[in-house]
Amino acid sequence: MANKIDISKLYREFEEALSDFVAASLNGDDAPEVILPRRARMAKARDRLCLHPDVQQAEYDRIILKAWDMKRRRK
Repeated sequence: MANKIDISKLYREFEEALSDFVAASLNGDDAPEVILPRRARMAKARDRLCLHPDVQQAEYDRIILKAWDMKRRRK
């Protein structure tokens, strides 16, 4: 039996990567050497999460909405 990656770990990785990306963009850190690695980390985490067979749209949406809320509060 193959080792199955824990879905909660993937949700956590995606949430941390997305939060890091949003925080960097809110700080005005738009230099490519700052934004691109964060964006790549976020995209990788999202891909890993979305490929998992147990991913739930509601949980994914909760993470996205939390990041948007963080961005909205900072404006």
